[in-house]
Amino acid sequence: MMSAPADSALDQAYEVRQRSRDEDYRQAYADWIESLPPEERRRVEELGLDRPSVPGAGTGAPSGDMADSPRASCDAPDPPGFDEPELIEPDAERLHDLLRRLVGELIGQDNARLSLECLALVTGLAYCGDSMTDIAKRHGVTRAAVSKRCVELTRALNLKPSRAMRSLKARQSYRRARLQHLESQS
Repeated sequence: MMSAPADSALDQAYEVRQRSRDEDYRQAYADWIESLPPEERRRVEELGLDRPSVPGAGTGAPSGDMADSPRASCDAPDPPGFDEPELIEPDAERLHDLLRRLVGELIGQDNARLSLECLALVTGLAYCGDSMTDIAKRHGVTRAAVSKRCVELTRALNLKPSRAMRSLKARQSYRRARLQHLESQS
């Protein structure tokens, strides 16, 4: 573990590099604005884009959340024919059935945490980009075990394989190839 003075020195070195990069950017931006024809320069000034957006005092960068800035607003009217999507009431019975099956699947597992991570991967809910290999390492199982659990969940919950999984067609193809390989070995 690094000591506090070493951390402080690293922070200071970063700040010096960042200030230098920010200053280079400010200068390049000013040079670009200066190179614009007068008509375009006026338009850029009207839009409030005549200064670089770099954090720091007096740079033109908005403080706080950019979404609160008038630059982020859009006053354009809705296009013709645009209607707000109609909210559809969920079917309470189907929702209850899905929840019942989901809880039943998780309760029936020896490693519910592994199953939860597989569920996140299968559904895309709370998926952080971890691969099946990453999940397997965390739980001390093989990648194949994670894949198998994901496939079981898709079947039990009647879901299509997620983008993080192989398609049904690919799985069937791999299975046929594996069986043919095993037959040729015997």
